[in-house]
Amino acid sequence: MRPLFQFLIILTLFGSCKNSPENGKDTLANFDTLPIPADSTVFYFDTKPDRKDTTENALTTLVNTCYSEMLFALKEPIIKNYQGNKDIYRFTWLRSFNHPVSIRLEKQGDLIKLFTKVSNGAGGYVPGDLILDKITDVTLQEYYILLEKIEETKFWTLPTDKVDASSDGSEWIIEVAKNNRYQLVTRRSPFVEKYGYFRIIGEYLISLAKLDKKETEKMY
Repeated sequence: MRPLFQFLIILTLFGSCKNSPENGKDTLANFDTLPIPADSTVFYFDTKPDRKDTTENALTTLVNTCYSEMLFALKEPIIKNYQGNKDIYRFTWLRSFNHPVSIRLEKQGDLIKLFTKVSNGAGGYVPGDLILDKITDVTLQEYYILLEKIEETKFWTLPTDKVDASSDGSEWIIEVAKNNRYQLVTRRSPFVEKYGYFRIIGEYLISLAKLDKKETEKMY
């Protein structure tokens, strides 16, 4: 075998090993590519003038400011304008006196990852600083269960928000970006009897995240 040909074969094999999916860091670097805003004043959602306005996938300035500050502190990306080839599902969980939580599932091809983040603030007051930032694998079967729950709740037909007279409670914010389509649904303390089965999406993502018990002792 000619020396030059041998050299090219070795070079090719080296390049293949270097870029192999078994190299976790390289794979994750190519996978986790969604940008995070430069500062906390950037809105994560579209804005509407007031809650009586029926514009979908939009929030009032006051609510948008609050949610955006929390998501920025959790070092989360904006996904409302995402146009790539991933399926993205994010649950943001803001309880008045408990730590803010975000759980984001992304699927790209056969690779499915769950990004779980917790900050040390309080969801109804200040976001605090990031204290948990972990990435775990999700199986295809677990992903299909999520799709079943999305279908069961008729998620894509739900209105973005509903006026709720209650002054306290937890905010359940679920976003899906899939096939160049985006849907945002928010509810306050969504008990099953009040909002159907909307909450099962968040509950399922919480179960996948395997949060410490102290982070889930107050579900509402």
